[in-house]
Amino acid sequence: MGALAYADDIVLMSPTASAVRRMLAVCDEFAVKLDVRFNASKSKCMFFRPRKSYKSHKHTGLVTPDLSIGGSNIEFVEKWPHLGHMID
Repeated sequence: MGALAYADDIVLMSPTASAVRRMLAVCDEFAVKLDVRFNASKSKCMFFRPRKSYKSHKHTGLVTPDLSIGGSNIEFVEKWPHLGHMID
């Protein structure tokens, strides 16, 4: 399952940056066809890695991919509240 939705909230989950780019492209196509707008300033992106590798990646300067919706970049965060739950 790559997408979860509740009311006007959508969570996209993907194993790779290229796959999430394709999912965001589908969202952009949907927005154009149905005249809706995704708000990139309210959108966030997170990496989830196995715990063993988390500490080593944190210190290697892991480069975040450029992801966008509606032509605007999506911010990467370490944690974010979603529907009353802190995701990290």
